[in-house]
Amino acid sequence: MPDPRDKAALRRHHLALRDAVDPLERALWSAEACRHLAAFCQDRGIHSIAAFWPLGSEIDLRPLMDAHPFWTFFFPRIVEKDPPTLAWGPRPLGPGAWGLQEPLAAPHPSPPVQLVLVPGLAFAADGHRLGYGRGFYDGVLPGLAPGVLTLGTGFRMQKCESLPVGPRDVPVMGFADEAGIQVL
Repeated sequence: MPDPRDKAALRRHHLALRDAVDPLERALWSAEACRHLAAFCQDRGIHSIAAFWPLGSEIDLRPLMDAHPFWTFFFPRIVEKDPPTLAWGPRPLGPGAWGLQEPLAAPHPSPPVQLVLVPGLAFAADGHRLGYGRGFYDGVLPGLAPGVLTLGTGFRMQKCESLPVGPRDVPVMGFADEAGIQVL
């Protein structure tokens, strides 16, 4: 295990762990997580969601989107890398920065949604997450409208007890994975 204060080493470690999981297993976990998310959203009347298209070995949220075509999904588009700035829009998507699928039109500086699903490499019990190191979501989370729920979204194996926290790091309100939904 890398030094728990070294974010770069932790990123490499957690990415390698996630990448090592068999793709079929990740697909099964993704489908199960999407079933939990669908039930959670239906129970709470949530129908507008900020999601993300999977990059590499990330959780795949497409089963949720496919099962609920009448829900509204917004996706991030990289507007500026320095400072890290996102804008949000619905499908259609096309190739963007770093091989990400991004909305072709992204008119919203903040996602106009009830729920934001937040990607990451690792998620701590206190809601802090280890992202990819660019700070895009740490810029988005503080500006969300009151009442918007944020869930770190990944696989159970990405959970850990604690992570190093910097001054810009913003915790999420819970976690969604193949085992269920945990709101903190």
